[in-house]
Amino acid sequence: MPALDLDRASAVHSYKDDRLGFFYAAARRYGPVVRLWPGAILVTGPEEVHAVLRNTNRTYFLDRDLRRRKSTATPGSAQLGEWMSTRRTAIVGMTAEMLEDHARWLAGTAGELSERLLQRRRVDDLMATLAKVTSESVARFCFGTRDASAVPETAQAMLDALFPIIASPYEFPAWVKLIQHREWRASRRITKMHAALLAAAKSGGEGGLVDVLYRGGLDDAAVVDALTSILLAAHGIPAAATAWALVELARHREQQETARAAADRWRGSAPEPPELGWVVDETLRLWPASWVVERVVGEGAACGSWTLPPGSRVVIPFWVTHRVAECYPDPERFDIRRWEHFSPPPGAYVPFGAGPRRCLGARFARTEVITMLAVLLQRLRFRTDGEVRTDARATLTPTGFELLVDPR
Repeated sequence: MPALDLDRASAVHSYKDDRLGFFYAAARRYGPVVRLWPGAILVTGPEEVHAVLRNTNRTYFLDRDLRRRKSTATPGSAQLGEWMSTRRTAIVGMTAEMLEDHARWLAGTAGELSERLLQRRRVDDLMATLAKVTSESVARFCFGTRDASAVPETAQAMLDALFPIIASPYEFPAWVKLIQHREWRASRRITKMHAALLAAAKSGGEGGLVDVLYRGGLDDAAVVDALTSILLAAHGIPAAATAWALVELARHREQQETARAAADRWRGSAPEPPELGWVVDETLRLWPASWVVERVVGEGAACGSWTLPPGSRVVIPFWVTHRVAECYPDPERFDIRRWEHFSPPPGAYVPFGAGPRRCLGARFARTEVITMLAVLLQRLRFRTDGEVRTDARATLTPTGFELLVDPR
């Protein structure tokens, strides 16, 4: 296996300076599998990525929770079996009818958003503006008519507390974490979040994913776990994907007009016009909001032509895989037409992951992004002012620019 010609301290420093560039340069120089330092392996080739994701929960597994603490949900454990059962209940419960009903509600909310954007004309906080909408949206989707007014703010507070832990390139021993203020704060915010979710689930009202989970036989703890997973993912990821789509369409006016013509044909439910789907696919290829995942290697784990050492940590940056995969001509170019007659091979397009741990809210997120884009494009035109930069410390987000908004 090729190995990076840097010591661990130098590699971590390079990663901290430019996370995306560090992984991309390593993949381009060394190939689909490279040892970063002892115990850490970078995997970027589509075939190899597919092997890892497909075999998660078997020869690869997740060993850390939201706070990067040791997880007990390891292969063969009762905890993993319970979580996978909870996931299946949630995924099956997100029916097409439920998603279409939510899209109709979200279209109204997106219409109100378009009016606010037009009043402002220059939007310098696009991510925050969109995240407010998507956080309210997922709360409504989960809780129906129940009182979930406290959930978006509590979820944001928990994400703010988790950010220093998730964004840090450094690993600390368990005994150090016990005395870190950020760990204490994250613990308090998670506890508060769980209490808010349970209170909302038990409040008066009906509908939403909560009904599905309870009808599936889940107890309060399992319901709260499922809601936490969905809310954390859906709080910022659809907002980031929508923001990147607006940025790219603003930078490519002809493709913006193609997408707008499709939006005019959209009727608020599936199937959406294919061009809108192409916009989402191309946006998530170039800018996968959840851009990197990790797995731990179990016994006998194959990865393409390599057998990886047990106990090693595998890092998979989807942002890099989507650029090095040979199936994408001119991979840096934003081109929605590449999806017109194209289906990527396994492992080459994984914005929501793949295999048994694929994002359980993927269909919901896609519905959100398409709905918001369709409504906004029906009413507005977009340009950018300033240099668009990429923040890859956690969710992959655009920053450093203003979105200029004009009426159609």
